[in-house]
Amino acid sequence: LDFTRARSGSGMPLNRAWMDLGSCARQAIDESALAHPDREIELVVDGDARGLWDGDRLAQLISNLVANAVQYSPRDTTVTVRISGEPDEVRLQVTNQGAPIAESLRPHLFDPFRRGNRSPEGHDQGLGLGLFISESIVRAHGGTIAVESSAKSGTTFTVRLPRAAHQ
Repeated sequence: LDFTRARSGSGMPLNRAWMDLGSCARQAIDESALAHPDREIELVVDGDARGLWDGDRLAQLISNLVANAVQYSPRDTTVTVRISGEPDEVRLQVTNQGAPIAESLRPHLFDPFRRGNRSPEGHDQGLGLGLFISESIVRAHGGTIAVESSAKSGTTFTVRLPRAAHQ
């Protein structure tokens, strides 16, 4: 349903309310930890993480990004979720220490039905909609999402959300 709405141009429906992204992330990470008890998922929150957003959609975004990070990184590494409050926006970063994303795949990461490199265990999971839906959620909030990936620093998805985007 989210895919169809995003592709049809009708946009992702949002129910905005003032919320704390740190608390939302803690809940999403706790749920992810239940699904991946063998993985360490760390949350770091710096500054004011409040904004006018749809908490359910942002929980979905965080869950998608964390699931991706867990899937594409070795079991003995930590996935880090960092939230930084800045004057006009809040930055959310999800980092893993997996193999870098191939340069040829990066322009298509947010395309529907596209999957990245094989996971370290060789599993190909999902339909390739998680990053497409994540980008749709971010755009509906008036934000941006980008990725940086290298062998030295791992892969980091960075989301920037204005505290109160025009509705």
